[in-house]
Amino acid sequence: MKDKYNILVIDDERIVLDSIGKILKNEPEYSLTLSQSPDESLQNIQNNNYHIILTDLMMPEIDGLEILKKAKERNENTQVIMITGYATINTALQAMQLGAFDYLSKPFTKDELKRVIQRCVEFISKSSIENTIQTISEMKREGQFSGLTGIGKYCWLMREDDGNVLIGIERSLLYTVGYIQTVYLPSKGDEIRQGSVFFQIFSNDLRAQSVTSPLSGIVIEVNQIVLDEPNSALADPYDRGWLIKLKPENFEEEVKLLGR
Repeated sequence: MKDKYNILVIDDERIVLDSIGKILKNEPEYSLTLSQSPDESLQNIQNNNYHIILTDLMMPEIDGLEILKKAKERNENTQVIMITGYATINTALQAMQLGAFDYLSKPFTKDELKRVIQRCVEFISKSSIENTIQTISEMKREGQFSGLTGIGKYCWLMREDDGNVLIGIERSLLYTVGYIQTVYLPSKGDEIRQGSVFFQIFSNDLRAQSVTSPLSGIVIEVNQIVLDEPNSALADPYDRGWLIKLKPENFEEEVKLLGR
């Protein structure tokens, strides 16, 4: 039987808790805990391992930022989603920069709640930090990166069976950008070099972030969805929001340089 995802929901308003519980309680893959008391919630966090914590941002005595801090201290792999009113959107974005997975703005719909939880589950299943780092460390020691996901600074990469490599961007970088105005990607057929800028992202206030390529090679495919709908596509950077597919020039040697 597939393990369930343990989810803790924290809100001082009973009507919000009951609404979330009603929406999620019949999902067979979720094990749900509802808490109206922030103090009780901190005890739950200390005594249990949660995959996901969904917490109100503004609560008396203890706010969502404190919940986020304690959750990450307990288990850095726990993903925290903030529930916020319009007036606290900026604080929610700050929370994301501090490590929150995402936020839900009140009032939210049933579908919006389900989508953000599902994206979080997909992120956890694809990006288990403990397993990924252990796998990468072992493969680096053995010089074997064939067929699996490697992580460079701000990038992830995945080698496919035919030897071509999908390259994408880490969510941690996207947290620093906010709303995306536009992005730059190379064109199909372009040759890029390891360490050269291959991706630029411009925020709504025209701040720019540049990312260097983890590998050298020829671009054989560009994700057009990222160019056309960057905010939508990059909401899921590990799947729908991949950036380019590369025919690598010297994969085995260049992966040894990642992270240096």
